[in-house]
Amino acid sequence: MFNSFAALTQQQIQQHYQHFSCSSVKSIRTESATTAAASRGVATSTKTFVSRTIITSTSSSSMAPSSRLTRTRSAQLASDVLAAGELDTIRALSPTRRGGGKGGKITTTRRTTTRTKSSAAAGKEDEAARYGLTNSASGLTIPTMLTLARVAAIPAFAYMYYQTTAWSAPGCCFVFVLAAITDWLDGYLARKWNQSSAFGAFLDPVADKLMVACALVLLCSLTPKGVSHPYLVAVPSAIIIGREITMSALREWASAKGGDAHKAVKVNNLGKWKTATQMVAISVLLLVRDGVPKAMESFLPKMLASELTNVGVVTLWVSAALAALSLYVYMAPVLKYMLE
Repeated sequence: MFNSFAALTQQQIQQHYQHFSCSSVKSIRTESATTAAASRGVATSTKTFVSRTIITSTSSSSMAPSSRLTRTRSAQLASDVLAAGELDTIRALSPTRRGGGKGGKITTTRRTTTRTKSSAAAGKEDEAARYGLTNSASGLTIPTMLTLARVAAIPAFAYMYYQTTAWSAPGCCFVFVLAAITDWLDGYLARKWNQSSAFGAFLDPVADKLMVACALVLLCSLTPKGVSHPYLVAVPSAIIIGREITMSALREWASAKGGDAHKAVKVNNLGKWKTATQMVAISVLLLVRDGVPKAMESFLPKMLASELTNVGVVTLWVSAALAALSLYVYMAPVLKYMLE
């Protein structure tokens, strides 16, 4: 009799658990309000069933010790059913939460997936735009023509630097500043007009490095007046040019390697500060090749006019220090891939 009682109790629990599982699946497929109501109903019926099981087990307290063991197992199984019912109720209600906007209920999982996809898409677009693979324009666009103009101006820039006229030094400074402005302008126009191209993305950094290297070589060959020793210009110039050559080789290797190695050589803020100080230093030193122009002495403070050459030299050394530091920052994460 005790065995039949235990079998009957287990059969009732199994049938109730199957009925509960079916109702839970159906309730999860409905809307959140229906799911909550159905889950509360299932939990209530489960609690009622547990109460009836406990009452039945209590009424048989005069039975043998073996029946007490069966009663304990039945109560434990009923508790497991109740716990499973509460867990399914929580799972049914947890994916959604109420939002305060017009959209009503917002799915947390969908929001996380959307953010992940959008960030990944943005990264791919930035990477493609960097190499001119998005919105590719055919033929010569205005941004590409501006870049070609910088390259074409290099021979004229070098010829002008060795002229002995009064306007040659200010003219060289003007050409270099104009080249720096067009360096920013061609990238801005390419993004605004969707005229980025693979040829323009390749030529832009090449034009910048050619102009900077040419200006530094000219300053080393004909040191501006007021510079006490030529090495004060030659040493930082060698550091800057060497850094540019090394970075070109490093980016080429990282591009071939791909993956995390390629991401490690993206332009950072330290490189931008290096470029800014470099442009300022070269512009000042080109301007004071023959000393401070007399036209500038009239509106510049006397102290600044007398120390303008030293300002250019100090700024060039600061640029060289930033160049060496930025090279270390780029090289450090890539060395582990090189030494594999």
